[in-house]
Amino acid sequence: MIWRAPPPPTTFPEGQRRRMVWMLFGAGCVTTALLIGAALIVWRGGWPVALAGKQLDFLGWGMLALIALVGIVIVSLAIGGPVGRFKARFGRDGAEWEAEDHDDAQSATVTTTPQVKPQ
Repeated sequence: MIWRAPPPPTTFPEGQRRRMVWMLFGAGCVTTALLIGAALIVWRGGWPVALAGKQLDFLGWGMLALIALVGIVIVSLAIGGPVGRFKARFGRDGAEWEAEDHDDAQSATVTTTPQVKPQ
């Protein structure tokens, strides 16, 4: 199977979406490297045997924090990233979530007005 490059983007938002996919991929690679590095430091860091429970606590909380960080990065890129498909507002009245697609063609609008003509 031969891999073929996709055709060039035809609209600006399409190009931005492709760029965002690569940004998310890069963020995932960096976060995975940080996760592995932190695990190796805690696991192979020369801790005394008496502190094995504390070592597992640090490892577990660190992994949970990094997983939460990945979720925050993905949501923030989806909401306020270069694509701008999603909009979110948080305030005293509550939260508002809105999704748009700028590539969709505008729907046609037909306006009719009744007219009465005497015969």
